[in-house]
Order: sequence, then structure tokens, then C-alpha cells
Amino acid sequence: MTALLCVHGWGFDAGFWDPLLDRLPDFSAERVDLGFYGRPHRPEVKRPLVVAHSMGLAWALANIPRPWAGVLAINAFPRFTRAQHFIEGVPPRMVDRMIDRFETEPAEVLRDFLVRCGVDAPETSALEAEPLAQALAWLGKCDERTSYLMLSCPRQALAGLSDPIVPKEMSIASFPVDELVLVEGAGHLLPLTHPDWVASRVRLLAARS
Repeated sequence: MTALLCVHGWGFDAGFWDPLLDRLPDFSAERVDLGFYGRPHRPEVKRPLVVAHSMGLAWALANIPRPWAGVLAINAFPRFTRAQHFIEGVPPRMVDRMIDRFETEPAEVLRDFLVRCGVDAPETSALEAEPLAQALAWLGKCDERTSYLMLSCPRQALAGLSDPIVPKEMSIASFPVDELVLVEGAGHLLPLTHPDWVASRVRLLAARS
């Protein structure tokens, strides 16, 4: 069976995937940990089915070797900030303000972001400021749109219509219409709020891989 390789987004860690992987006990799965709360872990998986949340998709496109068996992009994007040919992106000044504030108030910036994502009472005392800052700076300039479109594997994107981080317009601009599934009433944390449904999408994509 195809092995999953799960990549979390900014402000989270590998434990983010627990609810989803608990529903996929028959799958072999590895998790990337970007080291935002401790030691990073970047396993190598041959021809993985990449399951990526939020910034994790852009990171995976920039860092995980091809070929892939498939990719499931969840609340994700290959580019985050606005550009001349991507007006649906977030204004760069918003990320710049986060970067500036993070230098002096990292825990507060991280906590505010997690609360906005929908996390109740986030715990940020163990944060590692340097990797978080580096990833935030990279988020402000990354552009993996061409890399995504060049993938020859099966692809699907899941997005919430009430996502406060990745608006509907950004999702529609980021993914081909036949690959995108928009979920009514859902926010930025589909693997946590809709784990059974997301697990069913993993299984469907794996069957195509």
C-alpha cells in the first residue's frame, strides 16, 4: 500500500495528524515535523502520497523529492501572498507585520495565530522561535504554483468555506476547479474538525495512486 507522508503547517507539529491517522490504521504513515516545538524530523519516503495542511503544501512542493504517488492539499496553498497574477493572496504587509512583531513577541504572535485558526487555549511555551521565524519569512515569499501544476500524480484539494486563514477566493485561484472540494461551514482545521471525512478522501485518493 502507498505510504502517507503528512506535513503540518505553520504553528503546528506532527501531533496535528493524530485524529486523522487514528482513522487510517491500515495505512503506513510518516510525519514531517518542522521543529516548531522541538527537534525537526524529515523522514524520507519513496513515492509518498503527500497529505499536507496549510503551509505544509508549499513546503512539501519545495522540499520533498518526486515522484509522488498523489497529493491531498488540505486548507492549503502553493502561494500565500498577493502578487500581480495572484490578487487573491494575502497582502504581503500582513505577513510583514507578523514577522516584525514576532521578533519581540513570538509567543503572543503564535498564540494569536492559533486562536484565529480555531485552536482553543493553545499552548506555546515550548515554541522554538528560530524555525518559526524562518518559516514565517519563507511563507511571505514562497511561490510553488508551477511546481504544483507540474505534478503528474493524482491531486485533490480540500478547503473550508469559512476558513479565516485561506479564504475561498484564494483556494479557487490556487487549484483547478475539478480538483477542489469546498466544505460548507468548515474552517482552517479540517483534519481536526472533519477527520472521518478527510480520512475518506485519503482512501479515495490512495485508490487512484
